[in-house]
Amino acid sequence: MENFYIKDIKITCCNLESSSEVAISQVKSGNTNYICVTDAGNLVNAHRKSPELKEAINNSFISLPDGRPISMLAKLKGVKDIERVAGPDFMEELFRKTSGTEIKHFFLGDTDEILKSLTEKISGKYNLKIAGTYSPEFGKANESSDNEIVRRINDSGTDIIWVSLGGGKQEIWMKNNYLKLNKGLMIGVGAAFRFFTGDIKRAPVIFQELGFEWFFRLIQQPGRMLKRYSSTLPFFLIYSAEEFFKTNSKQT
Repeated sequence: MENFYIKDIKITCCNLESSSEVAISQVKSGNTNYICVTDAGNLVNAHRKSPELKEAINNSFISLPDGRPISMLAKLKGVKDIERVAGPDFMEELFRKTSGTEIKHFFLGDTDEILKSLTEKISGKYNLKIAGTYSPEFGKANESSDNEIVRRINDSGTDIIWVSLGGGKQEIWMKNNYLKLNKGLMIGVGAAFRFFTGDIKRAPVIFQELGFEWFFRLIQQPGRMLKRYSSTLPFFLIYSAEEFFKTNSKQT
């Protein structure tokens, strides 16, 4: 698949069907790799604040276009075969496509309570092979703890590792650790665990289609999301305007 760049941050030209099929092919290859779910916030932070996050996104196997504004901008620039691919949708699509198969799943991140609820709800809806779960201690990441996480993943024999360590942090963690795996595809999905369990309610489809899912989350979690959105959305609007008026946009 080709890639489209906004401020030199990679966005893969894909849709839910094409990205999920390529992901499953990668899993079946037995190679190690990772997928980023790149929204406007991560894109802005990668460009403005974190060269390491930028490197993580740009070196990923796929950088999913999470957010209607990103896919809309790409289409306005004439990019083909790109649609919004949200983390929760991508996760559930892979659940659906691997249900009843031998492909194993491992869930990393969030709390023990959320992981328990998540696996119970998955088992009630899909016939997935769940290889394991692990909730690492928050704020204690170091080389020793990373190696312990990798050991647990490798010992489980899993094929897909769902990573929910928080936007920005999880991308860098995957970039730093995916080559330690014996096999497997890491996929950073942020709050997708909590969307699936119902701990966080997703915006109605009309909000998603219009690109206002961020507003719905702001209403639900004003204390957490206001700071995040106020520090990223204005910059994304500026970047979008600059990209729109460029004669040529970078594609590979």
